[in-house]
Amino acid sequence: MIALREGPDVDLAALAELRARCEFAPLSDATLAAQLAGSRWVAHAHVDAKLVGFARAISDGVTTAYVSNVMVDPAYRRRGVGRSLLAALTAGRDGIKFVLHTRTGSRAFYEASGFADAADMMVRDRR
Repeated sequence: MIALREGPDVDLAALAELRARCEFAPLSDATLAAQLAGSRWVAHAHVDAKLVGFARAISDGVTTAYVSNVMVDPAYRRRGVGRSLLAALTAGRDGIKFVLHTRTGSRAFYEASGFADAADMMVRDRR
């Protein structure tokens, strides 16, 4: 059974392993810890002791939030894990505009979860 938890208490080694299974770039423990510390809301999914899903949002808590690092272990996709993670981040926050960047292959998932194209966004990449 999949258990959903909220909050920043996530094992960094398990998070690094999930990132690898989901083809996210590797990050140091210090960077992962800083990401968790800087996130307003964090949700994670577990099967027994195994981390199978993770999502976080950065926000002012009032008007705007940026959804980041949504990932679900490939072996657990299409079981509602990603939808549950997004629901945990957005529940009770109807007054907040949530934005995100997505991989091309994930667009349909986010559209089905209520997100739409936002042509007026801009980005400054890392330097």
